[in-house]
Amino acid sequence: MRSGRGIAVAVFGCAILTHDDARAQDAYLQGVFTGSIGVTDNVSSAAEPNESSAAGPGPEADGFGTVSPGLIFTYTTPRTSQTLSYTFSASFFFRHWEASSYSNMAMWSGRFVTSPRTTLTLGAAGSQGQLNTFQLEQTPGTTTIQGTAGGTTNFVQASFNEGFSFQPSPVWALGQGATFLVYNPLQDLPQRTYTVSNTLSAQRIFRHDTVSGALSVGYTHFDNVPVTADTVEDRDQLLTTLVASWQHDLGRRFSSQLDVGGVVATDLNGGADSLVRPAGLAALRYTHDRGEAELAYAYTATPNVFLQQIQLSHQLTLRAAAPLRPAWHLSVEGSAGGQIAQPLEPNAAGELVTGPTTIAVVTDVALLWSPVVVIPDFALALRYQHTNQHTEARTSALPDTRIVRNAVLVSVSGAFPRRMEPGSRITMTQPFGSAGPVGPPHRDPTPIEPPEGTEPATSDATP
Repeated sequence: MRSGRGIAVAVFGCAILTHDDARAQDAYLQGVFTGSIGVTDNVSSAAEPNESSAAGPGPEADGFGTVSPGLIFTYTTPRTSQTLSYTFSASFFFRHWEASSYSNMAMWSGRFVTSPRTTLTLGAAGSQGQLNTFQLEQTPGTTTIQGTAGGTTNFVQASFNEGFSFQPSPVWALGQGATFLVYNPLQDLPQRTYTVSNTLSAQRIFRHDTVSGALSVGYTHFDNVPVTADTVEDRDQLLTTLVASWQHDLGRRFSSQLDVGGVVATDLNGGADSLVRPAGLAALRYTHDRGEAELAYAYTATPNVFLQQIQLSHQLTLRAAAPLRPAWHLSVEGSAGGQIAQPLEPNAAGELVTGPTTIAVVTDVALLWSPVVVIPDFALALRYQHTNQHTEARTSALPDTRIVRNAVLVSVSGAFPRRMEPGSRITMTQPFGSAGPVGPPHRDPTPIEPPEGTEPATSDATP
C-alpha cells in the first residue's frame, strides 16, 4: 500500500513540473486530488439483522477517511486525441482497520479520424479495489443506482471498447460499437462474470430533432452461480435489444428523449423459450454553462456483475448540478433515484423466469463551495449519501435481506492546472448502450468537410 501511495504522489508531482513543456508538444498533463473525512453507520454494507437469520455482527458504525490522487495525460494531433489516466484511492476506518482498503484504476481512450467521414474510437480500463467503498469513489452526480451483494469483496475488473462511425452525408451517421468486460472477485470459488456486446446504429439529424435506431446483441457468462447452499452452476445468457430513439430540442437549454423498443432474453444452457419484454426510456434534460439536470425513467435489461444476474429493471433517476448563490460561490450537485430489479434465471423446469425482486434507493447530495467560480475544479464539499436495498427471499423459509447505509463526509477536491473547459458534473442516462446520442440535438446539420488542419465535426452514433 505504501508503494502505491508513493507512485500516486510522484505522478501528481509530475503534473506540476512538466505542465509547461508538455503543452508545447500538443500534450496536457493534469494532476487531480480528492480527500475526505466522515462517518458511516455501516462500515462493510452488512445486512440488517432479523429474527430468522443467524447471529452476526450486523451494521457497525465508524469514522473514516479517504484520499484519491490521480494523473490525467492527454495527447492530441489534428486528427487524433488520446487520454491516459491513473487514479489511486485509499480508504481507512478509525476503529475497524481491517475494513480499510486501497484501489487502483487505469484508463486509456483514443479517438482517431480515419477519413473526412469516418472516426474510430478505442478504450481500455482496469481497476482493482474493494466493493464496500465503491460508491464513495464516485461523485454525487454520477453515483450508480443498482443492487450490490453487501459485505466486503475485493475484486479485479477490466474492460475494452471499440467504436466506428461513418457519416455519409451532413445529416446521416452510421455507427458500430463493441464492448468486453470481465469482473473477478478475489475469493475462493470466484463468481466471475464475462460480458461482450456489439451494437449497430443509424442516426438522422433534423433541425430540432434527432432520430436514431440501434440493434444490440450481448452475451454474458456467469461462473459459479450459487443455486443452493452446497451447489453452484455456470450460466450463459443472451440479450438482444432493438430500440428506436427520438430526441427533440425544446429550446436552447431543454431537450427530451424518448426510446421505444424491446428486448429478448435467451438462456443458452437449456431449451427454455426466450423471454420477451419491452424496453424504453423517457428523459427530460436541461443544459447550461453553469449547470445541468436530467429526470429520466428507463425499463431495460442489463447485466449486474456484482449480483451475477441479468436484471430486468425499472429505474427512475434525478441528477442535477447547479449554482445556489453565485455571489457566495455555492453550488449543489447530486443524484437521487430508485430501481426495481428482477433477475432472469432458469427455474426447476428449465424455463427462463424472473427471480426475487430487489428494490434499491440511493440519495447522494453535496453542497460545494469554491473560492473562484461556481462548479470549478477546486471545491470544498459537504456530502451526504443514503443507500437502502431490500431483496426478497427465494423461499418462504428464508428471510428477506435489507442493507441500509448512511454516510456524511467533508471533502476537498482540486486539479492543477485547471481545465480550459468545464466538464460535465452528472451522468446522463444511457440504458441501451449505443442506442443514440445523449444531450440536446444539433440545431443545424454538421458539415462533412472540416476546415483546414482541424478534425471533421461528426455526430457519432456510438459513444
